[in-house]
Amino acid sequence: MYWYQNKNLYKKVSSALPLLVGSALLFWSCSSPSGQQKAKKTTDIFSVDSFFSAEAQRLQQLNPSVLKSVNKDGEKEQRELKIENWKNELSAFQSADISKNFDPALYDVKAVDCVTEFTAKKKELQIQKLRIEFDRKNEKVKHIQIDKKIANSLYDSEEKLDYYIDSLYSIVKLQDVQGLDANQYEIIGRFVQSKK
Repeated sequence: MYWYQNKNLYKKVSSALPLLVGSALLFWSCSSPSGQQKAKKTTDIFSVDSFFSAEAQRLQQLNPSVLKSVNKDGEKEQRELKIENWKNELSAFQSADISKNFDPALYDVKAVDCVTEFTAKKKELQIQKLRIEFDRKNEKVKHIQIDKKIANSLYDSEEKLDYYIDSLYSIVKLQDVQGLDANQYEIIGRFVQSKK
């Protein structure tokens, strides 16, 4: 067998050992031993779809007030309201899932400290970046950032989405349609803390 006959195998393994130990220490610094497996598993198969589906259900039950501002091409409107349908409100986030049929050949994956980042290797991919930040204390998701890009013969579109748990969510979109002026809109929703 080739692997048995390779005389340099021991040298290769011993030189890779410090890198493996370093990676393990990074995971350890972010979470407790019980949460270590969760963080590693989430790094490999984090489902944006499942996460935002659960968030929509949770927020539908909590029914928080949101200070929502919409800015379209310089015209801004802002008001405090209750979101009637959180599934619709978070649909732009939920649709940015790369876990279904995930192909590691398409994304670079980095897990450093409490942050996991998926970066597209090809410009043609719709999801260019997915960044998930975990809370050190309870190992839950703290912040999700998504960069989306669509380019075709009809239009070019860039979208940046940010979601901070129970704090803020924002969608910034720039769209350039062939033969028309480019337009930009921004939606920011800030969770209003209930007065006790």
